[in-house]
Amino acid sequence: MTCEFRSPAAIHSDLNTLADRLKLAKTVAIFTHMRPDPDAIGSQVAAGLALHALGITPTLVDLSPVPSTLDFLYPVQPILERISLTAEISQLAPREFDLILILDTCTKAQLERAWPYLECRKEKILVLDHHRTRDTISRLIVADVSAAACTELVVDLIDALGIGLTQDISTALLAGLAADTGWFRFDSVTPRSYALAARLVAAGAAPSRIYQNLSQRESMAKLALIQHALTNLTWLANGSIALMELSQVDFATTGAASFETDGLTDYPMMVSTTMIVALLSEAPDGLIRVNLRSKHTIDVSMVAAGFGGGGHMRAAGCRLPGPMPSAREALSMSLLNALRQVPPQEAI
Repeated sequence: MTCEFRSPAAIHSDLNTLADRLKLAKTVAIFTHMRPDPDAIGSQVAAGLALHALGITPTLVDLSPVPSTLDFLYPVQPILERISLTAEISQLAPREFDLILILDTCTKAQLERAWPYLECRKEKILVLDHHRTRDTISRLIVADVSAAACTELVVDLIDALGIGLTQDISTALLAGLAADTGWFRFDSVTPRSYALAARLVAAGAAPSRIYQNLSQRESMAKLALIQHALTNLTWLANGSIALMELSQVDFATTGAASFETDGLTDYPMMVSTTMIVALLSEAPDGLIRVNLRSKHTIDVSMVAAGFGGGGHMRAAGCRLPGPMPSAREALSMSLLNALRQVPPQEAI
């Protein structure tokens, strides 16, 4: 469902309640969504370090492989336990935690691999998220859609816990903030975002180091994948909608991993007429993963929600049944309909 607007006072009150519950715990499992991005991992690591500073034992749970480009966000000293569910969910089944903290998502689809474990532990779940779509997965969901990144909410939680910002915490938080705002170029950016960035740099985060790790450590395989995606680029509605496709053959040919599709939607966005970009990637199970981006007032989260997905107004995602031609046709119809809803004055 769509997240309704909530006042800052209500969000602040719920954050304090969430912090108070965490303070009473001895062990906390920290989850984030599958296919984690810098905001997800940055939020997870920062929250884990804050809880560790309180004497609480945090366990970070990986639902899918973490890109090696994000390894620098983990502290040099291995003080945070990590459980990887990339192979078997059974390794989590015997574990019990006082609380479960879910960050940067509030949908069952993005927690699919762990949902059998989480569903019967709803009373233990606390959620901190900034997306517009959510499921009722907990009785305490702190959702602020005005936050440009989940890390903006995590720093509020850290403040409520009474923990200072260390260099490691600040680095994790700034990486998430920078990535989710496109290095402060998206319209989700607010004065709050810049104020937080200044605070994190003052606490020891190094923007140049973060940029090098996030943007200058890509593989040659990703560059080849970009070539394939652009070769497979097609346009709809007189250049208003860009569709890119990647098949399993493309991934096999280039040797690229599925997470290396991140950022590919930026390329068609540079064209002045582009209003919507969709990247369709074929997964090994035959499903078609869709990444959506938009300009102006086009709400791609509603398009994604129509296929069981969700996200932000300008950035969202979903999964469609294959094969690729039928997925492309269904998505194209939905995107054309979304484009028709745009007032004439918003058109480029």
